Amino acid sequence: MNSITLHGRLAKDATVTLVNSCGVETPLVTFSFIDGGLPYQKSEPMFIDVHFMKEAAMRIFDFLKKGKEVVVSGCLRSKNYVTQAGEKKQKYYVSADYVMFTGKGSDDGTSRSAHN
Repeated sequence: MNSITLHGRLAKDATVTLVNSCGVETPLVTFSFIDGGLPYQKSEPMFIDVHFMKEAAMRIFDFLKKGKEVVVSGCLRSKNYVTQAGEKKQKYYVSADYVMFTGKGSDDGTSRSAHN
């Protein structure tokens, strides 16, 4: 099974767009976050895009602000696209099943989560 769990901080505020899914417009919440790796590792931070389209996504949208610390669990996905210059590229993102606020940057320091 394709499953991934990551921990990091939001790099910028989340955005929401409506996508047509089987004739019904469904909100898609997207955000980028930074996974800094393990504290003892000296690696470059990795920016990861997250797509969260579960029912709970809109309930937590207002809290997905730059600097919030989150744990994201879901499936790793890829998307092929062509740039304006005609170059073929591939982008990876996490299709989230679960988003949990944790640690610094959460409203009151307690853990919170959202999933279906």
